[in-house]
Amino acid sequence: MASFSRLIRTAQIDRTWVESDLFPRSDRLRETPPDRAELAGRSLYCLFYEPSFLTRTSFERAMTMLGGEAHHTEDASQFHPVRAASYVDNVIEILASLHMDVVVLRSSDPGVMDRAAEVDALPIVNGGSLDDHPTQALADVYTIRRELGRVDGVEAAIVGRLEHRNVSALLRGLALFDEVRVTAVPFSGRVDPAVAAYCEDRGVSLETVDDVEALREVDVIYLNGPRTVAHAQMLRSRGSLNLRIDEEFMSKLRPHCIVMDPMQRSGDFALEVRDERLAFYRQAENALFLRMAILSAMLE
Repeated sequence: MASFSRLIRTAQIDRTWVESDLFPRSDRLRETPPDRAELAGRSLYCLFYEPSFLTRTSFERAMTMLGGEAHHTEDASQFHPVRAASYVDNVIEILASLHMDVVVLRSSDPGVMDRAAEVDALPIVNGGSLDDHPTQALADVYTIRRELGRVDGVEAAIVGRLEHRNVSALLRGLALFDEVRVTAVPFSGRVDPAVAAYCEDRGVSLETVDDVEALREVDVIYLNGPRTVAHAQMLRSRGSLNLRIDEEFMSKLRPHCIVMDPMQRSGDFALEVRDERLAFYRQAENALFLRMAILSAMLE
């Protein structure tokens, strides 16, 4: 899998490619002086039917750091009849006719990613679908490896909203590795049963508990916040959202345990401490270099 024309599912990712090409490429790009221009003259289009900050910005920055150009539609439904999957093939064809070189597509409509990829007019990257987010999964796994030096044998806890694409994607990404143990601590929802079965079939130990005390024994804590501020307020009113990340909380964790969060905060988890083990911004930086590596591999 040295080169590919689409990345639409986390399940399509091969561990050998990740370890032999993608992660080393990410490391090299991190260390290369910032005057690189390997994708000069190439163009990326972020076709987002849902607003995004981190994913869209990191892809656009990744492309410009590689010497290319980035364009976007923040909410494509304002400009196209995009809510219907039957039209996305037309939009992809139009972007190809405008000499775009790669499209990052975000949509929660069923079937949109497959429909876009089947056009086969230009490379497609899933920038977030209903139940998957492959580049986020890769960025999160890359962060775990950089922080802990390994992914095999890691004990991770996923805390918060479990019925979300970030969680489903991360679990599929962790399933690439051996002897991984995951503890789910739900504030809302549950892990998608199909995703849980997929992971367990590949040797992941997955357990759901209600007690945050389980976080004392893990290597990685992955926070996934509520859908909106209103959702957070509702959960808090029910006593479901009660995790305070303060000095007392951090003192109970393993000395090497890292805390990750794939989303910008919106009043979800109370953060009241500064600690080197809070890896949020390193995680965002890792996503930048990881997405640079994906674009480099696709367009080289």
